[in-house]
Amino acid sequence: MMTEKPWFERQLKFGYEPELLPYFLVRLEGTPVRIKTMVQSLNEQQLSHKPNGKWSIKENIGHLAEVDAIANKRIDEMLAQAPVLAPAVFEPQNYNPWPLKEVIALFQQNREKNLKKYQSLSVDDLRQASLHPRLKVLMTPVDLAWFDAEHDDHHLVKIKTILQSVTT
Repeated sequence: MMTEKPWFERQLKFGYEPELLPYFLVRLEGTPVRIKTMVQSLNEQQLSHKPNGKWSIKENIGHLAEVDAIANKRIDEMLAQAPVLAPAVFEPQNYNPWPLKEVIALFQQNREKNLKKYQSLSVDDLRQASLHPRLKVLMTPVDLAWFDAEHDDHHLVKIKTILQSVTT
């Protein structure tokens, strides 16, 4: 069985050039589609199953929507030349009672808003950097796009693991 490295233990590298942004945006664009494909045949019980008290599939998707809302604010902070980004503060939601369509719609809406914002940025905008409060590294919008794409993949793995446990 493969092991997973916990998100907060990962060693992340930053300093990506603006020319790499299109590659990161394609990954970000694809996550909602990948999620829909993964979960389309699951029932409510499977979607809300919390293995060992951890997040359910719906909660993972809802979390990605929340992260996108924070990313949107962080892009604005970078453009305003904030020396330090505001910390990521989440107000935990229980997404399990929500219909799957609504959780995915929230995620898609937040994601599309970010993608439009990224696509509107100039090369100078993409070079604006602010200090990430937890990681203590300078981060540009390009780095943030990469970071969020990596974070998406982390949660896609979590969703796949839950999916495998509820369908076998």
